Parts: sequence; C-alpha cells; structure tokens
Amino acid sequence: MYVLFCQTPLLLFCKIILKRSKHHSFPPSLRACWIKLNAEFQKRLSPIGLTPDQYTALRWLNESKEDAICQKDLAKLMFTDPNNISGLVKRMESTGMLRRKNSRYDKRRKLLEITHKGKSLLNLATPVAKKLENETLSKLNTKEKKQLISSLRDICKILH
Repeated sequence: MYVLFCQTPLLLFCKIILKRSKHHSFPPSLRACWIKLNAEFQKRLSPIGLTPDQYTALRWLNESKEDAICQKDLAKLMFTDPNNISGLVKRMESTGMLRRKNSRYDKRRKLLEITHKGKSLLNLATPVAKKLENETLSKLNTKEKKQLISSLRDICKILH
C-alpha cells in the first residue's frame, strides 16, 4: 500500500500530523507528512535491505499486467524523472532485484522485470508497509479515509 501512500492517501497521514503541527497551509503540510512518512518507512524497511523507492518499484513491477515494464513507464508511475529512475534501476539490477532486457520490438527500449529475489524482498516488505498504513490511518474513520483519498485523486488529476 506504500505506492498508494505516495500517490493518494498520504494526506490522511498529514491530517494527523497537522493536528500536532505548526504547518497550516497545503504545501508545507504535504511536505511535512511526506518527509515523516518516508523516513518512518525507510527505518522499517532498512532491516529488509530495501528503500521506499525500491519497494515502490518492486510493487509496480510485480503488479504489472505485462511481463515487464519499460523504464520510462516506471518513471511515470513513480512520479520521478529519467535520471532518478536510471540510477534506481542500476542499483536494483546490481543487487539482483530486477533484470533489464531489450524489447523484442524496439531494441532501444529497456524493459524491466522483477526477479525471484525481488519478489522475495517484496513479500517481506509488504506486511511492513501494510502495518505502517494501518497505524497511520488508525485515527481516521472510514468516511474520512474515503473522502481524503477522493480529494487526493482529484488533486492528482488537476496536477497531471
């Protein structure tokens, strides 16, 4: 669910933080929530040997309907630029979490696929992500969660 945190339910966490915070406008509030959530997730993933970005990439690769995702599409899914995704992919490939291959149809296009090791790490990390999500959202009722997710999706549509 961390992927969703990165894209929509993050503000649920922000709502809790804002009650205890000096941040009262949207940009600083969102940034404060993101920094705190990401730092906590990093701390919890560290014993597994993953970073939040690696977890997110593995989730996208694992949940893809295709056998592989091109690097450019992964960058879009993760809301990052080609330079950042290139470095992330190189590090993940060197540790055996994913493999890169050429497309059958376009040799210039690099496709990424999750490896057995990547799936194993993802399986270890997913309960960690779910636990963090549950802890983070525990102060909100179902209606508040749905409302916030809906609002965040609307904001994403406006920004993209």
